[in-house]
Amino acid sequence: METETTPWRGYTLRRARPEELPALPDIENLAAQQFLQSVHPFAAGLPAQTLEQLQEYQRHGGVWVAATEQGSLAAFVLCKEVDGAMFIGEIDVHPAHARQGLGRALFEMVKRQALERGHPAVLLTTFRDVPWNAPNYERWGFRIMRDEEPGPGLRTIREQETRAGLPAASRVCMVLPLDATPGS
Repeated sequence: METETTPWRGYTLRRARPEELPALPDIENLAAQQFLQSVHPFAAGLPAQTLEQLQEYQRHGGVWVAATEQGSLAAFVLCKEVDGAMFIGEIDVHPAHARQGLGRALFEMVKRQALERGHPAVLLTTFRDVPWNAPNYERWGFRIMRDEEPGPGLRTIREQETRAGLPAASRVCMVLPLDATPGS
């Protein structure tokens, strides 16, 4: 259901409106500050998604947000198709709304969208050694992919990450296989 709007614990989960995209880098930058307390503190200073990148996600997969009852944005997820699967490019939660399950709720929306589109899996790239990255996604059902598993699109994303300064040895590709039969 491409236009789905879901109430969730006082928030509304829905597609981002074009005029909301400029607010997302602020949420991304604020959420990234948690990296200051990780083994990768430099990640707190990485550049946020540009408006052009956000518009590209919106055109080719989706930008979903969690909006408060007052209409402000509390979290977002970016997704697009990569190698025939749904790829999550980013999940960020504003620190004022953290630790309430918003990231997981947005992930579940992406998973439903992937199933509706018939994708066989959900993919992402992340840090293997940050507790709220790979270990968290493993709790959500993802597994770390073997080196030979990523397709050309996912390999290109990893190459771009490495060129952007992310340490290749700390990054992993992850997959969550789906039953691509909607409603099952």
